[in-house]
Amino acid sequence: MRRRVLLLGLGAASARAFLPGPVRASELRHVGFIFVGASWCGICKRAAPVLAAMTEPAGLPVLVVSEDGRPIPPFPTAILPEGHPLAAGVHQYPTTFIYAPWADRVVDEVVGYRNARAYAERVARAVGRARGSP
Repeated sequence: MRRRVLLLGLGAASARAFLPGPVRASELRHVGFIFVGASWCGICKRAAPVLAAMTEPAGLPVLVVSEDGRPIPPFPTAILPEGHPLAAGVHQYPTTFIYAPWADRVVDEVVGYRNARAYAERVARAVGRARGSP
């Protein structure tokens, strides 16, 4: 159990190392994230702390949609896919959607997870593309 906690901590710490500097919510025009996975999915359990490490410092919202409705730590709550029209069609976990409320649409998505570094880089690139959107 200690090894798992240590590895999760390392994943979150390494995610911070790959962010393109401090991200302010105003720069992102209030971008939000929809994280789709399952509480029993080991890969989702590795990706969730990385996403949390990237979003929490900037105060960016994350909606967690879990196949079984149970939370995926470190996120304390989750909804069922049936409660979200976009998430209901997802079949590969984890899938992370970047949502821009100002555009009222999903502007990008990250499907899958290889490791903390690759996931953090892919999310950061997607956020960068969202920043460039009008």
